[in-house]
Amino acid sequence: MRFLSLTTTAFVSSTGSMRKPHDSSTAFPLVPPAVVMTELSPPTFSSVMQQPQSVVNIAIQDWLTVVVPPAFAADASPPTPKEIALLREALGSFYGVDRDLVKSEALLTQAIDAWQRQPPDEQAALYRVRGDCYLAELKPQEAEKDYTIAINFLEGPGGELADKEELPAALLGRARAIRSEGVVSKEKSLKASRDYQKSLSLSSREEWDTDEELFEDGASRNPYATWECGMELRAAGLYDQAYQVHMLAADSFADIADKARSIICSLDAGIDLAAAGKTEQAKKVLKDAIDSTTKAEARDVELLQRVIAKEGEARIALASILWDNKERGAAEAQLGEACSRLDQLDADATARNAKLGRKPELAPPRLKFSIDDGLGAFDLSCTRFKNEKFLTETLQWPDELKTKVIKLENLGK
Repeated sequence: MRFLSLTTTAFVSSTGSMRKPHDSSTAFPLVPPAVVMTELSPPTFSSVMQQPQSVVNIAIQDWLTVVVPPAFAADASPPTPKEIALLREALGSFYGVDRDLVKSEALLTQAIDAWQRQPPDEQAALYRVRGDCYLAELKPQEAEKDYTIAINFLEGPGGELADKEELPAALLGRARAIRSEGVVSKEKSLKASRDYQKSLSLSSREEWDTDEELFEDGASRNPYATWECGMELRAAGLYDQAYQVHMLAADSFADIADKARSIICSLDAGIDLAAAGKTEQAKKVLKDAIDSTTKAEARDVELLQRVIAKEGEARIALASILWDNKERGAAEAQLGEACSRLDQLDADATARNAKLGRKPELAPPRLKFSIDDGLGAFDLSCTRFKNEKFLTETLQWPDELKTKVIKLENLGK
């Protein structure tokens, strides 16, 4: 469907960079069952940009020259001028400079109702846009429903007429909606991971021989979504695959000179291995990643704080598997260092705030699915690791790792 695709993609930009394909030794199996993949590129919800109303008008005018596809011409009459005006207003309200989400939702709902007689690809685009609106309104459950409707349209008869970016965008939107819902069932996390994998694979712009190569190429273009995919694989209990995906995200961030986020991904990869019970491999990956935190560089102070917080989490994961492996002295050393580093993180943040003459501010409410939504200063301390609810709901650690850290915190009692 040309109109809505033209309109929405005029307001998006993709994140990531080109890089050479991974060596075949880094390939890994995708989540079964098979995922269909083609070469498309998804825009991301977080990359939606504000644009002048004139851009919306141009896109709408372009669409007015498009004839309804023959397959649906007998069943659908063209939209009326009134319906077109409604659609223009709805999209202008959502994508315009003066965004009004409440108004946008109401207008998009009216537009969806008016578009019921139009081809599936056009309806899909409208449901996808309203899904984006729901995410912006912090309504992930409603967003998930709309993305699912859009995906069903796009994967059904007539969906092939849609702009090539619509399906990966809807899949990525649904994955992020599920991730934003917090703790969900393993089955739902598996569903989200599949959506991430398919969306990323669709973003590959090269012709590859295997599904793994398609995914790796797509993942290199959006390391943010790749990290998110790894987290959902972990939540689904697929720790080996989570490790592989997090390492792929680490490489992808490194390729764009984003050392801080690359380190976070490597630390998460080590935590995946700790959850998988692969003690020796986890020890090596965690130690290497922890040592690399001293090399983290960024102008974003809060990003560096998140690196230190993730380092503290990784040290406690390492201490937990060391304790479980009867390496008590090494475990206590890692635990002590983690507590010291986290205390220093809070002290430094307090001193910095005092120097700037400001108090810590509560962040505005937002859905949390990104690597940039991780814990930072004042969010993490050693005592919090004794709280099983914190481990489950905030860190989303699997049971396998929670059991070990609780034993560590109780010093074997």
